[in-house]
Amino acid sequence: MLVTLALFLLQSGSAPSLADDLERAVDLPDPAARAQAALALARREDVFLERWLEAARGFGRFAPAGAGTHEERVELEVGLAAAEPTSLWVHVPAAYAPGTPAPLLVALHGTGGSGEDALLPWVATAESLGMLLLAPSEAGENAGYAYTDRERSSVLAALRWMRRHFDVDENRVHLTGSSRGGHLAWDLALRHPDLFASLAPMTGGPRLEIAESRNNLSYLEGIAHLSIRDLQGSGDDPLLLFNLHLAFELLEAWKAPDCELLEFADLGHDFDMGAVEWPSFFARAARDPGRARVVVCSAGTGRGRSGWAEILETSKEVCETFAPEVNAARWSRLSSEEQRRELQRMVDERTARLEVAREAPGRITARGKGVARFRLLLASAMLPEKGPIRVDSGAKSRTRTPERSAEVLLGDFVERFDRTFLPVAELTVP
Repeated sequence: MLVTLALFLLQSGSAPSLADDLERAVDLPDPAARAQAALALARREDVFLERWLEAARGFGRFAPAGAGTHEERVELEVGLAAAEPTSLWVHVPAAYAPGTPAPLLVALHGTGGSGEDALLPWVATAESLGMLLLAPSEAGENAGYAYTDRERSSVLAALRWMRRHFDVDENRVHLTGSSRGGHLAWDLALRHPDLFASLAPMTGGPRLEIAESRNNLSYLEGIAHLSIRDLQGSGDDPLLLFNLHLAFELLEAWKAPDCELLEFADLGHDFDMGAVEWPSFFARAARDPGRARVVVCSAGTGRGRSGWAEILETSKEVCETFAPEVNAARWSRLSSEEQRRELQRMVDERTARLEVAREAPGRITARGKGVARFRLLLASAMLPEKGPIRVDSGAKSRTRTPERSAEVLLGDFVERFDRTFLPVAELTVP
């Protein structure tokens, strides 16, 4: 780590271009190294914040790419493990031109399949929209989705690789998958709700299972803003169907603006892909990274991020895995559906929820359950022209004047390199 950082500092000190400095920091192999590099850049006395903002807005130098479908053999950094050899299937539409950010669809394959299997059905749609396609092949056992950090990290690393090699529109990254890939697509969106513009899973669903940190249904409210189309045969696994019905029942109660479950009564573990006019669906869906209201749900590690709000610390009752305490006599009188709803209620009680909203210039409201500490990341347009920001949280009101900082900007940028949302100030609130 220290050797890597020393080499970075040596190179960055002699580099004539801020673009070079940012690229070197972004391309360091792990978050800790990137964070140290960002801090070193922020402490440079010869570069002011506005110049870093300019470099961040123009980040990315992309070579022209030949149109068509091809396989990339790459090594991706997955968590703390060594680099993982991975096969990425990529389709470049004929209309792709570096300098004009293009939409991207990430497609995840089923058990025993490959990236090529997941990619090919989407080529015509991609060409009609000028949309890039990315379909990673599972580098592990490929025996079904196991809900592991490694599996999630491998897809996120593939997405990071794609965004560094192609000019991707950060606000039009779409996610799909079938069977194993459908479960994985749901899981990624639920745990990373601010990375995607839409979610289109098929024969997969959210999970209601306390064991081994597999439950993610309790994070559902965090994706109510997404455009969602789920395609599912009615004759599939009853537990999967129950989870999907409960999920869309909740999304409807939250008045989710663009969510639909399409069921096919005559199908089992299958779907009719032609039931959705996909070019229109993807063309309409777009992420708003600075939306006025954000909901973040988190458990397990106690951290969660969506847009400009992040849970930093949760209260002690928040946990992802626990032993349910039930009255045996009462439990036995409940139907299977009632038992599962009761289980979900227990999970929700142990899940942190943070809701923040920008009510007016300089005024933010925050409501939390199970949240001990949270952070707000603010872009220049979100700051008042002068004076402090008031954060109303429950019965308490806090007034603070955040400082614009290159450290905030670069610390966020080396992880996300999001050219469309550039926070320059932060507020940490207990």
